[in-house]
Amino acid sequence: IGGQVTGLVSGDTLVLQNNAGDDLTLASDGAFTFSTPVPYTNAYSVTVLTQPSAPSETCTVTNGAGKVPNSNVNNVAVVCALNSFTVAGSVSGLTPGGSIELQNNGADSQTLMSDGAFTFTAQADGTAYNVSVATQPDGQTCAVTSGTGTLAGADVSGVSVSCADNSYTIGGQITGLISGDPVVLQNNGGDNLTLTSDGAFTFSAPIP
Repeated sequence: IGGQVTGLVSGDTLVLQNNAGDDLTLASDGAFTFSTPVPYTNAYSVTVLTQPSAPSETCTVTNGAGKVPNSNVNNVAVVCALNSFTVAGSVSGLTPGGSIELQNNGADSQTLMSDGAFTFTAQADGTAYNVSVATQPDGQTCAVTSGTGTLAGADVSGVSVSCADNSYTIGGQITGLISGDPVVLQNNGGDNLTLTSDGAFTFSAPIP
């Protein structure tokens, strides 16, 4: 009893059985034949005992069951395909009314208008993901944590995007001050700044 395997990632292993035994381990695409012949008119049933796992795949069997004709059976088809998993997370700190555009691997853009969850389109196991901010919200900077890696047989749900208001310094120019005569400026009733000559000034505390 035999057939063909297609779609198996090279180096990944698949274990087939015939009639719940005669285990056959395969590590690449191609033809296969179980070692134990089955007598004429007896039943055969090819099944997957162990699916490939690194990366994870799902292999399905067609033409895998019947009764042995007066010849070898060589038309069993085993087709393998990579499993797909999603990359997801949440946004926090986004200013009400603001918007942020996220991307995965430089594509699959998602625009969020408020804090909350996001999920990118599923991708094949064993492939890399890279969540980034494509467009920052006005007046804010958002940072991504736990946003890069490689899918390893499970969904990723822990990507975090944290947004914070940008801060800017307040300053200007003073003119006409007699050299050596000090003047003390304040911003918002504090952040005292003592000046003793003409020129540029900047308060030390940035303002969001």
